[in-house]
Amino acid sequence: MPRIIHPVAGLVAILTIATFWLSTVISELFASESTVMAIKTAIPWGFILLVPALAATGGSGFFLSKGQQQGLVGAKLKRMPLIGANGLLVLIPAALYLASKAKAGEFDATFYTVQLLELIAGAVNITLLGLSMRDGMALTKWKRKSFLRPAATFVARLTVKEEVAKATVAFRMSKPEGFKFVAGQAVYVSIPGLKKADAKGQVRTFSIASAPQDTELEFATRQTDSSFKCYLAAANVGAPVQLEGPYGDLAPHHDVNRPVVFLAGGIGVTPFRSMVLDATNLGGAHRLFLFYSNRKPEDAAYLVEFRELEQKNPRFKLIATFTEGEAVLQGGAVEHGYITAEMIAKYVGDLACPTFYVAGPPAMVSAMEGVLKNAGVNQKNVHVEKFAGY
Repeated sequence: MPRIIHPVAGLVAILTIATFWLSTVISELFASESTVMAIKTAIPWGFILLVPALAATGGSGFFLSKGQQQGLVGAKLKRMPLIGANGLLVLIPAALYLASKAKAGEFDATFYTVQLLELIAGAVNITLLGLSMRDGMALTKWKRKSFLRPAATFVARLTVKEEVAKATVAFRMSKPEGFKFVAGQAVYVSIPGLKKADAKGQVRTFSIASAPQDTELEFATRQTDSSFKCYLAAANVGAPVQLEGPYGDLAPHHDVNRPVVFLAGGIGVTPFRSMVLDATNLGGAHRLFLFYSNRKPEDAAYLVEFRELEQKNPRFKLIATFTEGEAVLQGGAVEHGYITAEMIAKYVGDLACPTFYVAGPPAMVSAMEGVLKNAGVNQKNVHVEKFAGY
C-alpha cells in the first residue's frame, strides 16, 4: 500500500500547491479585486487536502526507503524536511495572513510583500516536489508494469556461495515454489536476520543471473563493506533470504530479424547472463551480441562461461573489452578501451538495425546512452538498467 500512497499523495501535493500558485498569479494579473479576495480567502481551505498529502508523502517515503540514505532515495529524503518546513513555516502562515488581509480589503504594501514571499516559497516547493517525483519515476521505472499488483514475497534459502570474479560473489538459492520469472527480470532482496542497516538500507535490487529453466536462483554482486553484503557473505548455507518480485521488462523483443546487442559494465552483466542462457536453452532465433566491459579479465564475472556459451549457441557472440592493460584471451573477440559506436559497428554492422540493452554502473549506462544517441540510434530501441553497486 505505501508504494501506491507515496506517488498519489505526492501528486496531490504538487497539484494543490500549483493550483494555489497559479490562481494567485492569474487573479493578480487579470482579475478584479473581489476575485483576488475570493481566492485568497479560499486557499486556506485547501490545507485540508494539502497537509495530509504532504504528511502521507513524507511518511510513506520514509517507510519505503528501508533505511537507505544514499542515491536517489537519499536525495528524496533530504528534500522532504525542506518541503515540510517551507509549508509549515512560510506557506501556511502567509496564506492565513493574506486571507485575513484580503477579507478586510487591505491590499497594501505589506500584503504584496507577504504575497511575494508566498509565491517564492510555493515555487520552491513545486520545484522540490517535482524533482522528487522525477527521481521516484527513475527508481520505479523497472517495476512500473507491476505498480498496481500486490507485492509477491517469497522465502529462498542459500545453497552455494562462489567467487566468480575479483571481489564478486555469486549466491545460489533454492527457487521458492510458485516463483516464476522472465529472463532479464530482477527482485528486491532483504535478509530477515539483518538487525542493523547502514546508510545503504536493508534492501537491495538484484537482477536474476540464472535462467528461468534452472532449478535454483542465482544472484551475483560486488562485495562491499555494507552491513547487508557483509551479512550475506557470512551467512551459512540454509540461511533464509526474502525476495519480492519479480519486476522489470528487460526481456528481448519478439522480432527475430532485429539483432539484440547487450552493453554491459561490470556486474551489470547479470541480467544478460540470464537472457543468453534462456535463449541458448530454448534455441532462440535472435542474433545476440554481448559487449562486456571491465577493467581487467579478473574483474569479469562469468567470462569463461560466456566463452563456453559461444560454442553452444552459434547465434551468440561475446566481445570482451578491457579498459586497463593489454590482455589477450584465446578463443574469442577481445577489445581494449571503452565501448564505442565504432567498436559496436565493427561486429554488428548498421547500428540502426539492433535493439540495445544497457546495464551497469550509472556513469557507464549514461555514457552508453550518449554514444548510441550520437550514433543516431532511435532511443525507442535502447533499454537501460542502472546498478549503483551498493
